[in-house]
Amino acid sequence: KGSARLIRSRHRPLPSPYTGGLPERRPPARPTGTRPCTGRARDFDNALVRISSGILYVTIMQQTVLTTAHQAALTRIELASGPINYRQRGRGFPIILLHGWGGSSRYWAGTLERLAPQRELYAPDLPGYGDSPPFADAATPQRLAELVIDFADALGLEQFDLNGHSFSASVACFVAARYPQRVRRLVLTCVSTYRSERERWLVNQVHKVMALWLALRKPGMAEARPFYRNVASRFFYRAPSDDEVLRLCFVDFLKMDKRTALESAAAAGSLEINLAMRAVQAPTLLVGARQDGVMPALGTPEIARLIPNCRLTWIERCGHLPMIERPAGYHRLLEEFLG
Repeated sequence: KGSARLIRSRHRPLPSPYTGGLPERRPPARPTGTRPCTGRARDFDNALVRISSGILYVTIMQQTVLTTAHQAALTRIELASGPINYRQRGRGFPIILLHGWGGSSRYWAGTLERLAPQRELYAPDLPGYGDSPPFADAATPQRLAELVIDFADALGLEQFDLNGHSFSASVACFVAARYPQRVRRLVLTCVSTYRSERERWLVNQVHKVMALWLALRKPGMAEARPFYRNVASRFFYRAPSDDEVLRLCFVDFLKMDKRTALESAAAAGSLEINLAMRAVQAPTLLVGARQDGVMPALGTPEIARLIPNCRLTWIERCGHLPMIERPAGYHRLLEEFLG
């Protein structure tokens, strides 16, 4: 009974983390002078709790660990624009997974593992990220969209599903808008857009802050715990307890090519992105995270309005990387939508 009272007092009301379009619900602020719960009570911070017929159900939310043991091996393929490294797993109808700004194919490890029994999955390191060398020309979303098609052609994929995360959701929209016959279903994960010129300005400011982080980075920071915890934890609602998850996320950030990163950030507020969203024909699942500290959640419903056949679903108590922070629920959404 004591545990039940503790849960209700800290997380009341307790919604399902997979709700569509419900208002944001945050845990109440901790009263002044109190300290975080310790011991067993901390387990409830990453738990799903529901009460049915007087019975309390608690499910601990697991987080994906990005250790080497979980990674599919990198394979290199030569395209006209240069070599691309990618990870591949599974058999079935293909899906291409596009990582976001500052990331790599590494953080799709749990998705590759979960969906491999029924899908053929490809997760490339985009040019200038992970282990792929940068483009010779500008790394705009439009140019990256053409690369995705070149990548699919080289692999013999005539039609595929496409999942773009963060910045690469814009890339995915350009692919779907320009090549509607190639994209069967589209998933956009943790992305936002602007509803006015002021919001477009704010989006640009967010990416300028990211560019500042980029300018301040140093190679040795990957081994300095205060640095990688401070930067990487901003991508989570609750930072993983495993330091290796944060360190590897920060390693990807440090490996990002500077010119590529600045070009990608500069293109984030392009007027063409919203136009591409209007032109998408594929059935689209838009996954938003309520506590996303990178992509403002206020602009996410605008994407659902712009794309003709789009369903918006929210994940509660989750930051910018649901495939790591809320893998079970996130992958369930993908399975249900992709079929």
